[in-house]
Amino acid sequence: MFERATLSKSERLSREQLIASLFEAGQSFLSSSLIVYYKVNPLPEPVPAQFLASVSKRKFPRAVDRNTVKRRLKEAYRLNKHPLYQHLMTKNLQLSVAFIYNDKKITSFNDIESKIKVALSELIKRL
Repeated sequence: MFERATLSKSERLSREQLIASLFEAGQSFLSSSLIVYYKVNPLPEPVPAQFLASVSKRKFPRAVDRNTVKRRLKEAYRLNKHPLYQHLMTKNLQLSVAFIYNDKKITSFNDIESKIKVALSELIKRL
């Protein structure tokens, strides 16, 4: 079965209420240089998970650097989200998840992708 690796608007976490409830009542863990917040809750869209990428303005004062890291986080998530989606569909769950980049330097895409893979596998174990 071929699955398209896209990241549509409905898969991005953008509602302020959902974001606030994720950070207030959600669970979190640290995975290498990523802080992962997650919360199982019903979502307004018919997708298994909604995703948020965040980079600290304090650690990266230049917007160009923050956007570079966020772009790499989104791309790594887009390419590696299918095991998480399959797990959520089998359990009939919907999930809000936020990845916060917690490193002080910009790393390569391959490093970020490996960190995302580790974080997603840990997230699947915790569900």
